Amino acid sequence: MAKGAIAREFRRNEVVRALDDLPGVPQGTRGKVLLVDGFTWTRYRVSFENGYDLGTIDGVHLARAKEYEAALVQRATAVEEESAPTSEADSSESEVPSGGEDAVVNGVTIPAHLLERSRRARERLAAASSA
Repeated sequence: MAKGAIAREFRRNEVVRALDDLPGVPQGTRGKVLLVDGFTWTRYRVSFENGYDLGTIDGVHLARAKEYEAALVQRATAVEEESAPTSEADSSESEVPSGGEDAVVNGVTIPAHLLERSRRARERLAAASSA
């Protein structure tokens, strides 16, 4: 782990704080890790001070209580670095060509022939449901 990086692995009974707003749990709420589960994706069950008990929480949404402020600062600097403008050469290499009617959704190019196939299928379903 790089120097200054915030650990994302927690142990049972460890006190953590929510880095993000979770369902029923505002950002910054303290909690206690009840369960650590998973092989390829480690997830946590946390009992929060406000009475909510949430499971299947990824470690990126949590920070140790002692490291909470540092984790917020680290997250803010990461967002600033991502939003910083890149050089023109870098942006031209990373652009996905959108030939013709191709659509780009969440950075993934969807070919025009698949969009057309979906449109025709929706039309068939609409005609079948109205008949």
